Amino acid sequence: MNKLLTFLLFAAGGALLSAFGMLLSYDFFTASNRKVPYSYSQFLLEKIAAPRIVIDAGSSSAFSIEPELIEQALGKPVIDVADNGSIPLDMKIDRLRKYAREGDTVILPLEWVYYTRDTVPQDFTDKTPDEYAAYYASQPLLQRLAFAVRHASLHNLSDAGRLYLRKDLQQVHHARIQSEMSKWPLGDRKDDRRRKSYVQDISCADYIAASGAMVGDVEWAAAQLSKLQAQRGLRVYVTWPSVAGSDCYVLANDRLPIADEARAIFERHGIAVVGEPSDSYFTPEHMLDTYYHVDSAAARIRTERLIARLRDAGMKPDDAGNKATIWLASEALRRLRSAP
Repeated sequence: MNKLLTFLLFAAGGALLSAFGMLLSYDFFTASNRKVPYSYSQFLLEKIAAPRIVIDAGSSSAFSIEPELIEQALGKPVIDVADNGSIPLDMKIDRLRKYAREGDTVILPLEWVYYTRDTVPQDFTDKTPDEYAAYYASQPLLQRLAFAVRHASLHNLSDAGRLYLRKDLQQVHHARIQSEMSKWPLGDRKDDRRRKSYVQDISCADYIAASGAMVGDVEWAAAQLSKLQAQRGLRVYVTWPSVAGSDCYVLANDRLPIADEARAIFERHGIAVVGEPSDSYFTPEHMLDTYYHVDSAAARIRTERLIARLRDAGMKPDDAGNKATIWLASEALRRLRSAP
């Protein structure tokens, strides 16, 4: 019995040391790899000072919102930091908890998968050594430990170490930021050339996943956003993603059940929900390469409707003479270049 107990204690101790070793190694490599942000959107989130309007979700909002229209209408710098729907909801919220600032307005047109998925996609995990290193680092310590043990592999650790050893990694990130800034200075990524669909074999309803059971992460996310509003003096608005296609939604009594359930959760926590799914639902000719990516004509209509909904919810133009995002981003990039 004593030998068995000793063996179990050593095994548990070895597992604990291995877990913390993985955590410390992953923390060390990814911290170095993100000294210069991987992407222009992350650069905007880190470097543009408040007050600002922050748009965050998956790639639907990178295509479907015109930040410049919002900036002109509401008088605040607007940054569109929406990136990819593969990023787990809790890490979206953790990143906002780290980088949202007093005076910010946060707009979340989350894709429907955020309401129904409770897994960590492998595609996301494989990109945490570099592209999504900021998401990994935004997690609290215990969550990072759990991620390192449950999701990160030795292959991921090897990738992080290989990138750490690259002498040109920061220069590569600099070049990417400058290139993306030249094309999309406010962070959005509209590109009407992407007309070739790669979702021909799946229906719109199946692809966008606007049905199914609501996951517990949504209640948690609403509670965290409520705390963020109260503690940091900012304002959060939830709205709906843009979609283009046929028969995308299965309605009940002319309502979308998952949207009504999400609205109830967020409003119970004091988070404003603006608009209806129909505000951002477009016909198939507005679709680009997926049902979640709409063309610039639809994006303009969607943005004008969003501005009207935000005004209806009490959001007023800021007449404080704030500088435009492009000026702020240019100054921030200049400072980043001159940093040692």
